[in-house]
Amino acid sequence: MIQVGDLVIYVKDGAKGVVIHMEEDRFQIKWEDDFVSWEKREWLLPSSLEQSDLPKQKEQQE
Repeated sequence: MIQVGDLVIYVKDGAKGVVIHMEEDRFQIKWEDDFVSWEKREWLLPSSLEQSDLPKQKEQQE
């Protein structure tokens, strides 16, 4: 489960960010470049997962 303060990876491009707010199934993320956006849970991967899991996650989303 993703919570406020967690580091996450955006599965589409590998960008890293920190969860700063949650609202139902959406998460507000502050990205490495200081950009802030709302993202759906399905596009976020907790950064604790191995990078080798990232291609599998992308395939499942498509």
